Amino acid sequence: MSQAYRVAIVRGGIVSVLAGALATLTGLQQDQSLKMALISGGVQLVYNLIARIGVEGTIDNQAAKATPQAMG
Repeated sequence: MSQAYRVAIVRGGIVSVLAGALATLTGLQQDQSLKMALISGGVQLVYNLIARIGVEGTIDNQAAKATPQAMG
């Protein structure tokens, strides 16, 4: 696992948790039930995990393999 992929995992985890919490709090602020707010927060969390870790992390990892001297 490249350094770029490790960074993508950490960054993706942080962004996902924050985005999920923000979506949940926004739902609660708009008088949604707790269940609906948690569902919307969970959807946002999963979406960000897929986008940041899955897609961006894979692209960064492939770029690091192509140019290993650039990461060191």
